[in-house]
Amino acid sequence: MDGTLGPGGHTEAFLKRGARVYAFEWNEETLKIAEERLRPYSDKLKIYPLNFVKIKEVLMKEGVLADGVLLDLGLSSFLLEGSGRGFSFQRDEPLDMRMSLALKVTAEEILNRYSERELEEIFSKGEVPKAKGLARFICERRKRERLVRTSQLVSLLRDFYRLHKKKEKDLLAIVFQSLRMEVNQELNNLERALKEIPDILKPKGRVAIISFHSLEDRLVKRAFREDERLLVLTKKPICPSAEEVKENPRARSAKMRVAERRPYDAG
Repeated sequence: MDGTLGPGGHTEAFLKRGARVYAFEWNEETLKIAEERLRPYSDKLKIYPLNFVKIKEVLMKEGVLADGVLLDLGLSSFLLEGSGRGFSFQRDEPLDMRMSLALKVTAEEILNRYSERELEEIFSKGEVPKAKGLARFICERRKRERLVRTSQLVSLLRDFYRLHKKKEKDLLAIVFQSLRMEVNQELNNLERALKEIPDILKPKGRVAIISFHSLEDRLVKRAFREDERLLVLTKKPICPSAEEVKENPRARSAKMRVAERRPYDAG
């Protein structure tokens, strides 16, 4: 079960090794790319245009249990570079940030309509520095102009933090990340999935989760450790090698944790 199909790389690897795969992808454009890529394997593949939070619901209806579940929580290169939805601070695009157009709330709505307190909570949860001051600054700026483009948000952040351009990249990334997580309810969806995935694993079935920031990794680490149904197989997260990071710089912050479903009579 691939809960984060993306362009289909992981699923293709599973299929080439003879697996039957149930895959989930809720971004419309990425889904089309994956469907075309994986067309030769259609007899061994079922794809659902849904978020991975629907894993248990779908597999219960299918009447199957999984030998393995993978969640790769990273944002695909396509979404950053080709979606036009404002995921990247390096492109001037609408402040949308929805993974799926079925979602109602956009980053633009959050920035222009949420109260100062609500904005502070979002930024605090995302571990954004000076969250309270930033929320107040946004509320003042939006009185003069509606925030509709990523370029406006970048300009606002530069005015507020007054950082040297060489040092601003990480700061911009964490603000954009916190907004994206709120728009798509990423942490809430992950928490729910972590509770339900053990229910659809066969005994000795494994769940592997690749996270890319500390908020996700902490949730995974705690859930694996505290769930009596699971045996943790990675005392420390598996990180990419220097060679892999050189080949794919975006992998540098990846951490993978793996757990195994205990026999059912063991809880």
